[in-house]
Amino acid sequence: MPPAVRRRRAAARLGGMLLLGGLSACAGLGQPAPYDSPGINGLEIPTPSPAPGDFVDTVDNPWLALEPGAAWHYDVTEGGRTLGTIDAEVLDTTSDVAGLTATAVRTVTDLDGDDRDVEETRFYAQDDDGNVWLVGLDQLPGISWRAGEGNAQAGLAMPAEPRLGDGWLTYRLADLREASTTVEDQSREMVQTRDEADTSTRNVYESGVGLVSVEDLDAGWQAVLDD
Repeated sequence: MPPAVRRRRAAARLGGMLLLGGLSACAGLGQPAPYDSPGINGLEIPTPSPAPGDFVDTVDNPWLALEPGAAWHYDVTEGGRTLGTIDAEVLDTTSDVAGLTATAVRTVTDLDGDDRDVEETRFYAQDDDGNVWLVGLDQLPGISWRAGEGNAQAGLAMPAEPRLGDGWLTYRLADLREASTTVEDQSREMVQTRDEADTSTRNVYESGVGLVSVEDLDAGWQAVLDD
């Protein structure tokens, strides 16, 4: 887990951004990374059959590092009102998905007004180049799939070198349901993405910390990483 001081600094920086006009593409995160970055060039996204020999056993991409036992707590607000919490943890045990060593992240979302918590477990695997792939998903309530089963295809969760303007599929299922991500703003330390699935969200990642903010553009709430 990243040191607590890093989390506090990220939250403080996000608070400043919110006061300056919100986390949006027009707000700007600073100077983008060089455009000669390879980004997602050469990647087959989504991929129906990831090659196990091209993957490693851990996920240490600085934008989405998943150390077993790590945990994060997010406070959810809407219009200045506390709405609930989101808690995520990296499970200690790995899972085999399509011959890959997959790291599982369990997330529980508890929002006022919902009859029950929403539980989700996502399975990630990292290739030799540092790209992190989403290879499985369990949602309660919701969908469940694994790459290579029932024509489900693994998609990209986070490239090794995010590049402004790049977009990719996060997954594609046999019934043609899919999710997508686009990098809509970037600095050397922060990356902002827009994700489209059942709902539209705007996510902000800090290098060395991971996910520091989630904004649900449909529901109107925002979750910010807490200490």
